[in-house]
Amino acid sequence: MRTSILITAAIALMSAAMPARGGEWAVPAASQPGYSFNTAVSVKAGILVPDASVGSGLAGGFELAIDNPLVQVPGGKIRDQFSYNRFDRDGLVLQTLEYNPHYMVAVADDLWVGAGPGIGWIFTSSDRGNSPDMWTAQLGASAYYTAGHMLLGLESRYQWTGDERVGGANGADNWATLFKIGYAY
Repeated sequence: MRTSILITAAIALMSAAMPARGGEWAVPAASQPGYSFNTAVSVKAGILVPDASVGSGLAGGFELAIDNPLVQVPGGKIRDQFSYNRFDRDGLVLQTLEYNPHYMVAVADDLWVGAGPGIGWIFTSSDRGNSPDMWTAQLGASAYYTAGHMLLGLESRYQWTGDERVGGANGADNWATLFKIGYAY
């Protein structure tokens, strides 16, 4: 259900933001006139809901994001987001390293929305049993606004992990919704 809501919201956001925008494909993007990395460093905090039986709780982390230097896409940009997230509740610790390239479009001055896939690695630790580390895949949507050097953002994503059980309970699949505040260079 959550995954369906996320996919529907991502498609709706992207469709609403796609009125006849120009632009062309370019490789490498960094060689195009006016290209900038638009680097941003953010701290993140929000809610993570694991499939494990411990329930939802607070999660936090940080992110480094840049505009993709390899590919320029028509009507928007690809925003490469490199993240670390941590969740710790009732003996279950989940730590993720993620790479999420989102296709972003400007919907207003300095306001970008987008969606995309991701890959990562999850480190698990449980007081109740086995703690396998495994590859992840995720699908998410995000938005960010810049005012000068300040960045405010929101992201929500669902993350699929391996089939292994964590702590003798369910797997480590999880849903996260995080706010971010950071510095945009």
